[in-house]
Amino acid sequence: MNLMDVDILDMDLLPIIIAYLFLFYGKTAAATFAFAQGLLIDLLSGGLHGLFTFIYLSIFGCIYLGSRFFNLQYPKGQILLISLVVLLKKILLLLVLSIFSQEIFFPKSFLLVSGVSAIGTGLITPIAFYLFNRLRAVFLKEAGNAPAGQL
Repeated sequence: MNLMDVDILDMDLLPIIIAYLFLFYGKTAAATFAFAQGLLIDLLSGGLHGLFTFIYLSIFGCIYLGSRFFNLQYPKGQILLISLVVLLKKILLLLVLSIFSQEIFFPKSFLLVSGVSAIGTGLITPIAFYLFNRLRAVFLKEAGNAPAGQL
């Protein structure tokens, strides 16, 4: 395994967006986004039909269940939950692909790369939440209906 490999720097932004939507816009918005994003990736990719829709709805389900144990309003809960969700996403993708295709080859460093990716994605989650909050405040300010505590 080369440490300069692109796979080691694989940060997954979609679980962060799904968690942000879940926290600030509710479970319906997050589930709708997860379903639409999975469907879009399925339509534009040449993979198994329904694979990414299943994966991203599973991510939403993990975030929904994980939010009962980890508080998404604090950085520690964000880091832990998103890291676990990304790791579960990689393992679920591996399981589904190995069930439906015997010709899939996974390198021995898959778990290491997945772990580093999950930790990296978890560590950037509080920064992404902060940037999304600032962007949300700008849009609310321009719309003229921002509460005083939101700015």
